[in-house]
Amino acid sequence: MELLRDLGCLPVVDTAGESGALTGGDMWHHKLMRELRRCQATVLLLSPHALTSRYVLEEAFVSTYLCEATNSSFLLLPVTLPGVNRRKLADSDLAAVRLDRFDMADWTSEAGPMCPPRKLTDPLRVLVERCGSLPYPRVTEFVADRIESLDTPVLMDTAELLGVTGRDFAADHMNYVISAGLLSERPVTDFGDECAMRKALSRFLPLLKDKELRRDLVDVVVPFARVPGTAAQQLHGLRASADVRIAILRAQYPGTADMYLRRASEAPEPWVSYKPVPRAGVDFLDGLVEDIRAFLTEEIFYGGCDEVTMERVLAREENEQGPVTVVLNLQPDRELVDRLKTAFPRLLFVFAHGQADAGASEPGHVRLDFLTPSQEQDMISTHRRFSG
Repeated sequence: MELLRDLGCLPVVDTAGESGALTGGDMWHHKLMRELRRCQATVLLLSPHALTSRYVLEEAFVSTYLCEATNSSFLLLPVTLPGVNRRKLADSDLAAVRLDRFDMADWTSEAGPMCPPRKLTDPLRVLVERCGSLPYPRVTEFVADRIESLDTPVLMDTAELLGVTGRDFAADHMNYVISAGLLSERPVTDFGDECAMRKALSRFLPLLKDKELRRDLVDVVVPFARVPGTAAQQLHGLRASADVRIAILRAQYPGTADMYLRRASEAPEPWVSYKPVPRAGVDFLDGLVEDIRAFLTEEIFYGGCDEVTMERVLAREENEQGPVTVVLNLQPDRELVDRLKTAFPRLLFVFAHGQADAGASEPGHVRLDFLTPSQEQDMISTHRRFSG
């Protein structure tokens, strides 16, 4: 348990007071089965007691199935403890699991409890680097997959530029380490300041032949490096709110709100968003509502539907990907907000404009942490420079 915690894992244990622990009254076997399905790995400790335990046998079967069903994405690490060897394993009920298919680590009595074998520690470190300690695992996977083809010298140079070197166990998955570095928040003070993220993009982007792939990377990396993480948290707070969901952002450039939503999505696909255009020849608010409704009908509902169905579809979209968001480059007023929220209670509205920090906020409205004009200019300039 100490080894797993030191590596950054959260082990499930049967000791009261521990995080992830089993407590009195738990249906502990059922809970262990659920935890197996939720976790990323099993360390199967093969003690003399384990050789005769029907529970260990079942957990070994489940872990083996998860490993096979995920094409080894789920990690199974059998570890023989003192008193167990491969011959004893072959003569036990666990022989039916055929653990001999897996490379086993031997944790000998000579090594002692504080000296685990490298066959155990090295794979766990890689797993933690990929799934546990790295932020935003889905986006990390997205970026890592797109730079995997780069040659090792390029990856090492990029890692050095980002300041994420010095991990001797990470050489075989440096693309994940680099992804973590690229997705780190890297604010600048003034437009034109030196930036490790820009240097890293300059190093490897020209080597990626696919223009769409380069654009995909830049669309993700720049918002994570520049948009304040606190603003992403604010948007997530609005997402969870059942009340008025209005965000106000001070922004000089039309693309800034898109960057904020891209950062908040924390997924390969950003939240669905739309910038309405009022219909000509009708009242401004009527035209705005008509245009938003037309977008929802064409892009979300794929045809007409009643209010109950509309609510259900938008709730599903939000649960699966994120809130459908409408961005308006307007100063909100009470009449506008009331009309929009009455017509579309499930939508998240972001009002982005240059004077968004002026005046008092209405109850329920959240002013997003904003960039200085120089920082915003640098973010937009960086995005355009590398996505072209």
